[in-house]
Parts: sequence; C-alpha cells; structure tokens
Amino acid sequence: MIEYSVLFVCTGNTCRSPMAEGLAKAALAERKGVGVEGLEAAGVRVGSAGVFAAQGSQATPEAVTAAQTLGADIAGHRSRPLTESMIQDADAIYTMTDQHRLAVLTISPSAAGKTHRLDDQGDITDPIGMDQQVYVQCAQMIRQAVDRRIAERYDVDSPGS
Repeated sequence: MIEYSVLFVCTGNTCRSPMAEGLAKAALAERKGVGVEGLEAAGVRVGSAGVFAAQGSQATPEAVTAAQTLGADIAGHRSRPLTESMIQDADAIYTMTDQHRLAVLTISPSAAGKTHRLDDQGDITDPIGMDQQVYVQCAQMIRQAVDRRIAERYDVDSPGS
C-alpha cells in the first residue's frame, strides 16, 4: 500500500522532472533502506510528468549523464503528459517553475494545497539545448531542493521512516 506519492512536473518530462524523479528515488531508497526497485513495497511512489510532454520520449542524454553523476539512473525513463488522475493520486506535487504550478492548478484547482515549486527560492530553469555542465548544475540544484523537500516530509533523525 502506498503511504506517500510524490509527482515532479516540468515542461517536456525529458530533463528536469526525470532528474528530480530519479534523484528523489535514490534519496528515498537510501532513507528507507531499500533499493530503488523496493520503494513502492516500502510505501513510496515517485513519478514525473510534463505539462507539454509527448508520450514515451527518452530523457535527454545530458540529463541521463547528469543524474548518473549524482547517483540516479534515469536511462529507462519515458516521458508522459500530465493528467488529472496523476494530480489527484499524488500527495505532493513539485513543479520546476511557477508556470508549471499554474498549469497543474489549471487542470485541477483543488490541488493548490499540495502543489509547490520544488525550489522555494526560485524557478529551476530548463537546461534543454545547453551543454553538459549546465545539466550538471541543474541536477545539483534539483538534488538540493529534493533533499530539502524530503527533509520536510520525513524526520531527519529517523533514516528508516
């Protein structure tokens, strides 16, 4: 049974939100003391989607490499468009920008209380078309924001929570 479901949202679901999903899965698996494949059995579901995503596109090679440098494997990721049922099923939704948050709320206004920008300090800009170093910087920014959001959700002193 899923106790907590989190959804990350960006534009095309090929760069930022897949990196966030992968990095969150890795961090939560470590916190729960399970492998990434064991997260759902441990009660946690992590996903991602895009407000303008095509169905089934791979993560960009740069995003795959950037995530890998931080310990997340997103090579098997396939993009998916954001749907109302995804929004309803999530306990928390983290967007990369305020515009993504507005897009979520346009689909489902009742999700306002659980939809937040991932980085409360500002938008995480799209690295699409940039060089690998920009992707790595973006992934590092996402990792820091994901770690803060996980700390908000879980007791920092209880790695098994």
